[in-house]
Order: sequence, then C-alpha cells, then structure tokens
Amino acid sequence: MTPLLQGKVALVTGASRGIGRGIALGLGEAGATVYVTGRTLSGRSAHMPFLDGSLEDTARDVARLGGIGVPVPCDHTDDAQTHAVVERIHSDHGRLDILVNNVWGGYEGLHLWDERGQKWGAPFWEQPTSVWDDMFSAGVRAHYVTSQRAAPLLIKAQGLIVGISFFAARRHRATEGIPYFLAKNATDHMALAMANHLRPHGVTSVSLYPGLVRTEGILLAPEGAFDLSNSESPQFIGRAVSALAADRNRFAKTGQVLVAAELAEEYGFTDLDGKRPRSLRATWEP
Repeated sequence: MTPLLQGKVALVTGASRGIGRGIALGLGEAGATVYVTGRTLSGRSAHMPFLDGSLEDTARDVARLGGIGVPVPCDHTDDAQTHAVVERIHSDHGRLDILVNNVWGGYEGLHLWDERGQKWGAPFWEQPTSVWDDMFSAGVRAHYVTSQRAAPLLIKAQGLIVGISFFAARRHRATEGIPYFLAKNATDHMALAMANHLRPHGVTSVSLYPGLVRTEGILLAPEGAFDLSNSESPQFIGRAVSALAADRNRFAKTGQVLVAAELAEEYGFTDLDGKRPRSLRATWEP
C-alpha cells in the first residue's frame, strides 16, 4: 500500500522535541519528506539541557517510519534564518505541500521555572513582559513570517497550513495569563485571515488543537501534576495532520479551528496505544 503522503513535502517548525517532533513523525509515517527546524541540531539543547531531543533525532525517526527527514537548524525569531529555510525548500523541490507552524517559546519559562514560570498564573501586572515576548516573538510572529515566506510555494501545490493552537484561545480563565490567551486567540484568527487571502488559490489554512500531550516537559512534571488518563502522544497530533493533508476534501475546512481528537473520530485513526482520546472541547467552551 502506497503511503498517503508519499512525494509530498512538509515543513514542521519547532520539531526538535515535543508536539513538533510528533507531527514530523506522523508525517513521516505517511511517507512525506519532512523538513524539521529548531535550534538544536544534535545532542541536547544548550538552552534547556534537561530535555531530550534534537533535529537529527527527529529526522532519523522520520526516516525509520518510512519518510525522508531533513534537519535544518533555524531560530525562528530571526527572519533571515526563516527565509533561508524556505529558500532551501524552494531550491530542493520548488513547492511545499504542508506547513505546520508549531514553533512556540511560550512554555520556556515553565520548563526553566524562572520568573516567567513562577508568575505563570499571576495577574498580568505582576508577570514579566518577557512572557509576552516569548509567546508572540517565538510564536505568533514566527508563524506569520514563516507562512508569509512559504505562501508562494504552498500556492503552487494548493497546500495546507496548520497552526498549532490550544483551547485556551476559546475563553480566558483567571489562572491563565493574558499573553497566553491572546497568543492562542491570535493563532486561531490568523488561520482564518490567511484562509481568506488564500481561498482563491485553493490553499487550506486551519488552526489545530491538541489535548493534553505527553511531551518531554509534561513527563518531567512531578507525579500527579497532570491526569494523563486522557492524554495524547505527540505522534497522535502528527496523525491528525497527516489525515487532514491526505483528505482531498480538506479545503472545505479552511478557516476553521479543528481538534485532533475530533479528527481521529472523523478519519478513523488512533493513538500509538490503539486508543482514541476524547476531545476537551466540552471543558473549555464558554
């Protein structure tokens, strides 16, 4: 059986570890050529050495699953580096079928547990302004610039843009910071706005919500900090992206906010353990 995405070219930003790595593996599982970006090419991150994962690790596992993995070091807060990644894909292939905007600096303070992490649930006037910068510079802005640079290649392929967001965009809770709520809300609205611009060109643009994902950072949390009974593997999110990319009717979803667990119900895929996690929509909708 031919893999569903054989011959397709994908770019996943922020794929050294976590959800980005899982998305790359899901695309590799479907046979895609996957360019993966991040700051850690090999070994452990110099920035967060307690977290495993590098671009070379991700690319190797993409190949192990049947795809082609291409590691490209990139700090997406530097527009020139982002531009160079897209130029390389243009030189190598002349088109891009799938762009997954996953890179996200918003949880850095939680991992390092510095002032940003310690003030995560504090009133906005007590939070350091760097929390905003993490979420918008290494998040929303990075997503916008990557999409902007990649749009001509995506238009050639009538491709797919997926912005990784979260249910926190749906309503603000007192325990969540204002920058977090606004960043995720902006990601959702950016998917809609880009869909409007790209609609005449047949490019699909969506926002995608994972549930609670068993990333390296989550698994390092103290026992009992998270209820993992309805959690998702990072690769489950990759399977959601792959199923959407393989759907010939995906354009009907352009501009929408989608949920990985709900796509599993629609497309019939499961997580690595054969289970199908429940959507968290009911616990977050106003």
